[in-house]
Amino acid sequence: MQEADVNGSIPQDPSAAGTGTGTGTDAGVVDPDAVESGGVTVELQSILLGAEGIEAFLTEVARWAAGTVDRAQACGVTVQATPSSRMLGATTDEFAQRMDAAQYAVDDGPCLHAMRHGVTVLVDDIASDEQWPAFSARGRKEGAGASLSVPLVVLGTSVGALNLYSRKPFGLTVEDQARAAQFAHQAAGAVALGLQLAERENREQHLEVALRSRTIIDQAIGVLMGQAGIGPDEAFGILRIRSQHTNVKLRDVAAAVLADVTRKR
Repeated sequence: MQEADVNGSIPQDPSAAGTGTGTGTDAGVVDPDAVESGGVTVELQSILLGAEGIEAFLTEVARWAAGTVDRAQACGVTVQATPSSRMLGATTDEFAQRMDAAQYAVDDGPCLHAMRHGVTVLVDDIASDEQWPAFSARGRKEGAGASLSVPLVVLGTSVGALNLYSRKPFGLTVEDQARAAQFAHQAAGAVALGLQLAERENREQHLEVALRSRTIIDQAIGVLMGQAGIGPDEAFGILRIRSQHTNVKLRDVAAAVLADVTRKR
């Protein structure tokens, strides 16, 4: 395993140059000029606007990355967890999904290391790697050769990582590493923006649920006030005690009160 900081380069075995075959699986056609000119950022932002959710967008990022790095057969994208969202991941195919899942299962591996420490990690021969045993074991089962994990860094903070796979040991060349680093640099901003939009949507959904719950609780308080001739504080206290004694959420207790009134009409 070799690694470099975000701005550094990875030393590569000269014998690896030119090894490996094939292009990214299901990656579609990627315009090399877009990567060279920085057009990836604009293209990914357009894809983000039309994507049906953050997972769909991350899948497109993975496909673009695999199509950009000549000798990568598959790619996964992992995005940092936040206080309001879980860690997210997307892949180009089932092979990459299983390789990434092996890392998630033990909460460790080259992709997670790259994401958390902001360093690029090259595993030249996954089958013989000793640093991440679970990842290596899965790689032997899958026939994985090499992997390259590149952090997605925005304003000095890593928001996620690309995990590129080759079926051949030493199959990712110096040119592939440079291409991956360039793509990651351009894609990081769009990924960070996508994460922010997903967090905002998540907060809005939570707020909507909270408002609906508040309405139901207020209605139930009104029912109890009318039935027992008590004030709002006492009515709320009754709901709270029922919730505690039955280990049922307050909103569900309130909904049961309203349902009971409806049945008796």
